[in-house]
Amino acid sequence: MTPRTFRFGQRGPAPEGEAPDQLVLTSQDEENIHAYVAKIHDTIDVLNREVEAIKAGNLDVVSAIFEEKSRALKWLELQTPLVEPFMDHPIMVELEVKAQLKQLKGAIEEDSAILSRMAVAARTILREVKKISNRNALDGNYGKMGQRVSGVADKNMHVDQKF
Repeated sequence: MTPRTFRFGQRGPAPEGEAPDQLVLTSQDEENIHAYVAKIHDTIDVLNREVEAIKAGNLDVVSAIFEEKSRALKWLELQTPLVEPFMDHPIMVELEVKAQLKQLKGAIEEDSAILSRMAVAARTILREVKKISNRNALDGNYGKMGQRVSGVADKNMHVDQKF
């Protein structure tokens, strides 16, 4: 059986001029960091597209983007432990990863807020439709306060059947 090698075993000493306690990146670490930054950009773009489409009234985009958004956020969640040890590394500072993460957080918060408002609006509309439906059911018409209105319809009493 061949012995397994791990990336931490491939790390050499810090080059001259760098702090000796700083982790040395392997080529795989650098690939992970660059892929992570690219995925942050992609995720921010997806979230911004969704927010802009919702603001423009194109609500079909919510379900269309859901899978893409879920995959991107899950990928970031799973890859974070691979890049987190290097957050203070010069390459991460150069790529402005912390600023990118703040921008991602802002995009997630904006997307979450607008989707929450949409959900509240949908629940409110549903509640009102149920009230109207219940008021005009059970073998008769009922007033706003729940009292039964007589079966004789006058010219002021009508049911608006349009939603």
